[in-house]
Amino acid sequence: MSDMSRELENVKKRVSSGYGIARFLHEHGIKHVFGVPDGRTLGFYDGLLAVEGIDHVLLNDERSAAFAADAYSRITGLVGVCDAGAAGAMNFPIALAEAKGSASSVLAIVGVVKADDMLKNIPHDIKVAETLEPVTKWTGKVLTSNHLPRFLNYAIKMAVNGKPGPVALVIAEDAITSSDIKLKEFIPRTSGSCSINSCRTAPATNEIEDAVRLIQRSKQPAIYCGGGAILSGASQEVKQLSEMLITPVFSTISGKGIMPSNGDTANNLYFGTIGLFGESPNHKFVRRRADLLIVVGNRLTEDDTANFKVPTQKTEMIQIDVDSAEIGLSYHPFGVVGDPKVALYEFIKNLSKYGITSFENEDEILRTRKQNIEELRENHKTYRAEDLTLWMDKEPIKPQRVLKAISDNFTKNDYLVTDASASARWIGAYFPVKGVGRKIITPRGVGPTGFGVGALIGTCIAADLFTNSSNKPKKVLFTGDGGLMNGGISEFETIKKLDLDCTIVVINNSSLGFVKFGQAMLYDKRYYDTDRPQTNFARLTEAFGGTGFRVEKLGQLDSTIKQAIKSEGFNLVDVVVDPLELLPPNFY
Repeated sequence: MSDMSRELENVKKRVSSGYGIARFLHEHGIKHVFGVPDGRTLGFYDGLLAVEGIDHVLLNDERSAAFAADAYSRITGLVGVCDAGAAGAMNFPIALAEAKGSASSVLAIVGVVKADDMLKNIPHDIKVAETLEPVTKWTGKVLTSNHLPRFLNYAIKMAVNGKPGPVALVIAEDAITSSDIKLKEFIPRTSGSCSINSCRTAPATNEIEDAVRLIQRSKQPAIYCGGGAILSGASQEVKQLSEMLITPVFSTISGKGIMPSNGDTANNLYFGTIGLFGESPNHKFVRRRADLLIVVGNRLTEDDTANFKVPTQKTEMIQIDVDSAEIGLSYHPFGVVGDPKVALYEFIKNLSKYGITSFENEDEILRTRKQNIEELRENHKTYRAEDLTLWMDKEPIKPQRVLKAISDNFTKNDYLVTDASASARWIGAYFPVKGVGRKIITPRGVGPTGFGVGALIGTCIAADLFTNSSNKPKKVLFTGDGGLMNGGISEFETIKKLDLDCTIVVINNSSLGFVKFGQAMLYDKRYYDTDRPQTNFARLTEAFGGTGFRVEKLGQLDSTIKQAIKSEGFNLVDVVVDPLELLPPNFY
């Protein structure tokens, strides 16, 4: 069939709304939908069945489905889609809140009772839209099928433009099952519009010029990147600006991957994380050396600033963010509103034209910056050497040592997923990212426990979309026993059913580690109700058809982790770690 014939068919053809939704998603490049079927969404499922090139991934819990959609979006750059019925959608809020905090483009499709059946005391007549609205960027309610294409188009625009985020469409059952709607209404009219590809927002010229003058007046700037810098794809610009200014680059946990972690090599300008679980030399540099902090796509949360102490309130700051509402919430920066990649490009262009400093003794300033960098590098060497003695060869096994065993078997193409709570904090200082880009999928939006396994499933499917079968990246979930029990065990069945190639590594300390850390730090080790039973997750894995390993001694660790990561299929390593090794407080 010619393109013209196909276009004529699309103009004339009438289809069911369920088919139209599936076709709409397919036209926007979406290849997978994650969810749990419901009687109110059967029309949508029938549509998915009829559209080639888009598949449904059945999970056992709607929360896991939304976490999977979130991870899928972070890796592919596409909209992650999840679906549920009215009752099942009550499991969506925490996952959509995480997606909102992490700026993930997620579309939640929810089927509810027929429009004519509302307010007739039908059990599933739930206020879904009102429930989801506070945790989404936008929520729409569709009662009639002729409104559906317009609402779908608007939902996609909201999900991908400006600061990306989750959206929800709550659709009446009869609006999904209608069989008399024009197919052309679901087909995008233009291929390059912002409704399909998010548009980059350039900052105002005066903001760029003022920010450049601040940089030129700085004797020692530093760059501090968050997850927004990764989302913007600003890695090259961050690298170029740091080399131009001779300045160190730091990141939040979500910002890891903005530059590779190349250890102590001479040309390395990325020095790791700042924040509640960052590294002490970085904190000292920001507090004592830096007179200007260039904050890139970084919300400056409590965790990311060590309770708002790093940087200090007196630190001069430029904050770049696509969302003006994020600027100046906790500090008093000069704000630059726009896409971080575009903003940095404009910084570089202006600095190249007008000079990187306004000082007459520029050569002396640059020599001092080089000396400061070398001093920071030496401080890191000393700090890390001393820190290494605390966990490298110790028994019981330390969580830091488990991360080293994972890292030793990773390449620049592999993905690490974490759960919330303690596991997400350990990676800040102890997991180097060898490649550039989103190689860590971690719940730092609001930090919901139970994120890990659902996100691992989404990561596995998304990561394999762009690689050939002979060179697929490894996908590893790093989680704690508390996080895994919170929401992941039922999805072991899903991992095995889908024949996913992945590894779960559990740091099993028989406790709720992050909460216990809080009791130790804030309540003088008065522990209460934070201990868990000793669960053998290796045996649980075997019961679901995977391969389970149990590690209790340090001598078993490296070989077992290597075997699990290199082996195909579903593998889990249950590592018994020191229950007294709480998270490291590295404030100063």
